[in-house]
Amino acid sequence: MTADRSDPDASSSDPLPPSRGRQWLQPTAEMDAPENLGRTSALRAAQSPRITRSVLIGSAVFLLVLGIALTFIPWRQTVSGTGEVTAYAPEARPRTVESRISARIANWHVVEGDEVTEGDTIAVLEDLGSSYLDDEFAARVAEQRTSTLNGLRLEVERTRQKLAQARQKRRSAEEKVSNAALGISTARTRLARTEDLQDDGISSVRDVETARLKFQKARTDSVAAAADLAAARRAVESARLNVERKERKLEAKQAALNRKVENAQERTSNAIVRAPIDGAVSSINRVGPGQTVKKGTTLATVAPETDDRAAELFVSSIGASLIEPGRQVQLQFSGFPALQFSGLPDASTGTFTGTVRFIDPVGDGSGRFRMLVVPDTSADDSRWPSPEYLRQGAPAKGSVLLSNVSLGYEIWRRMNGLPPQLSTQQNTAPAK
Repeated sequence: MTADRSDPDASSSDPLPPSRGRQWLQPTAEMDAPENLGRTSALRAAQSPRITRSVLIGSAVFLLVLGIALTFIPWRQTVSGTGEVTAYAPEARPRTVESRISARIANWHVVEGDEVTEGDTIAVLEDLGSSYLDDEFAARVAEQRTSTLNGLRLEVERTRQKLAQARQKRRSAEEKVSNAALGISTARTRLARTEDLQDDGISSVRDVETARLKFQKARTDSVAAAADLAAARRAVESARLNVERKERKLEAKQAALNRKVENAQERTSNAIVRAPIDGAVSSINRVGPGQTVKKGTTLATVAPETDDRAAELFVSSIGASLIEPGRQVQLQFSGFPALQFSGLPDASTGTFTGTVRFIDPVGDGSGRFRMLVVPDTSADDSRWPSPEYLRQGAPAKGSVLLSNVSLGYEIWRRMNGLPPQLSTQQNTAPAK
């Protein structure tokens, strides 16, 4: 060791003696030698500062604690969606009042904010149709219907009378056929008796010929009566068909005229725009009296007074595949301060709870699916803000609560772009 230290070149490649530790770096008389001063300065320059070692040890401890924390800190997976406040029942949603005809505004009977009941007059229109310029058009159409139907009923009655006459002639023809048959029987009997008398020498040949002529005439009368009966039957059938044709014509004409009268009456009633439901007039079209509107133009909107509310939210296709009716939702409404942590629902404040009621099976064309969220009645505080403050159409944002996982798994899942995990049991713990 002494010989090696005397040679600077050889000592530079030797390892430091581990047994001496930090004492090796302490200045000694040997190290103070001129040949050892250069080596001592280099070793001191290569040594790491104490603060660096402290930072490395602290970082290692922090990473170890962070790993343990990520393993045990709970996290709630969610599916987020945005939308607006609406009503679950269709009859509780705002109704638009449209013009059913192309007309001119005659007069407005309400202003925005007025309370109306179903059937109240909102506006009066003037029909632009040339036929409906006459105020008595519906009454005139009704009178025309009555006159036309009376004429058709008279024709039906006449055909029924002809049918009755034809049936009477048929009965007469049937009686003639019966009489002819009886005449044939009588003539045949007389002819047979006369022939028997001639054989006995009592009756003459002339009597026999006369009896034969009568028998022949009875047969001719029977044939004529049968022909008359057939003609009478054809007349009855023709009269019956004529009655049926007239009755069908009457029914068809009556139905057509009734529709015409109803259309005229409805067209006249359409000139009066009425409120479809009870509520308040929320908006009125900016159309003044004298201006024209087309059929289907929205004239006003009536908002009903109701406590029925729901949140209409739109979620992605992946989120929609994980959501099922009954899932709990943490909601945040615009205008109501809230601090929402989607992964820590218990730490959120100012939010409201809801339950998924319905998920649309068909998307809206942009890859989103609509779902309706209603208040959660199972939560301790299921009341939403009053309808006076939370109105329909207000923006809403919600997070559907899914599985409970660790925070580390959630970070790993998002880094790898994996979908949330679907739990088999639904957690119904209320959000705060």
